[in-house]
Amino acid sequence: MMLKFFFVLIPLAITSIVLFKEIEGSESTATNLKKPEFYENYGGDFSLTGPEGETISLEDFRNKVVLVYFGYTFCPDVCPITLSKLKLIMLDLGEKAEKVQVIFISIDPERDTYQKLKEYIPYFHPTFIGLTGTEADIAAVAKKYQTIYIKQKVESEAEYLMAHTDVVILVDQNGRYRGRYKSKFDLDKLSTDIRRLLGAGS
Repeated sequence: MMLKFFFVLIPLAITSIVLFKEIEGSESTATNLKKPEFYENYGGDFSLTGPEGETISLEDFRNKVVLVYFGYTFCPDVCPITLSKLKLIMLDLGEKAEKVQVIFISIDPERDTYQKLKEYIPYFHPTFIGLTGTEADIAAVAKKYQTIYIKQKVESEAEYLMAHTDVVILVDQNGRYRGRYKSKFDLDKLSTDIRRLLGAGS
């Protein structure tokens, strides 16, 4: 009985850690935009597999503001809701949206092939790009971008879900990590901070 109770506590503890990391990125100020030095030990370039099976790197989007989000296509709620909100931000930006790139990085490479991402991600906006890779490659990028995730088995056809940090990460035109935005609370700040970066040029 105690052993069963122990295994019930493990996923609860992991979920609590994920939630803590999410809250940690949010602030009560009008902006989450930081000077580059604030996140100097995080972020950086990465290379993963794009929608045509080609290698795509963050460096390919220099001179654009990049929004990075870690999720998965089988996500029942948070991921599609966040992508829909990012679509609204892009629409609100109008012509300025041409200088913004949304990158969705799958944390479920077992099911999210590049073909699957190519089919799923543009549904939200034609410019959005989905990236995948090996488990090791994705884990390395997630670590650099302060994102954690864990597979949780469920009794359904899905077999498992992925608990994950729910934040959009803002990267400036020079590839520097500049802010974290909780999708439930901070996307108005994100919209404002994107405009600040576009106005400043970096």
